[in-house]
Amino acid sequence: SILTETDHMSALIRQLLFLAKGDQNKLHAQKARVSLNEIAAELVREMDLLQEGRSITFTAEDEVEIFAEYDLIKQLLWIHGENALKYSPNGSEIAVRVWKDASFGYVSVEDHGAGIAEEDLRKIFDRFYRADKSRTGGSHCGLGLSMVKWIAEAHGGSVEVVSKEGEGSEFVFHLRKSKS
Repeated sequence: SILTETDHMSALIRQLLFLAKGDQNKLHAQKARVSLNEIAAELVREMDLLQEGRSITFTAEDEVEIFAEYDLIKQLLWIHGENALKYSPNGSEIAVRVWKDASFGYVSVEDHGAGIAEEDLRKIFDRFYRADKSRTGGSHCGLGLSMVKWIAEAHGGSVEVVSKEGEGSEFVFHLRKSKS
């Protein structure tokens, strides 16, 4: 249990340092043209290794290139992939989808798990806020979605969430496409 708590504390410190550097404008994304499809497909492959009885699907409606830092976008998606795995029961489906319009590339992570109560939706991106009051401490202290918000905004994008308690959640990331 000491080793587990050490791992949790280490993760917490990394998350706090990430956000502190972002607050002080000391964290700058090293952007390049990257394939959103490639990042999303990699997420799905990694999630599939951990899925334990869930079906994970990937749909790429378009080939999407964005101007972004690969590792940060992967971290943004992994936070949602991990949450989808954590809050979705065995036998459920998790869907990852990529598409685009004239200005933005989009990627969504949708699950059919616990969902988020309507009164919590406007607060979930606040630091240390936990919609699930039964989970406290460790690396589950309500920093992941704050990191997601920072990463999306650092890339000129945003995050939208649609959720219904008891039915699941869909997180949609709007990320500026790279100039052709």
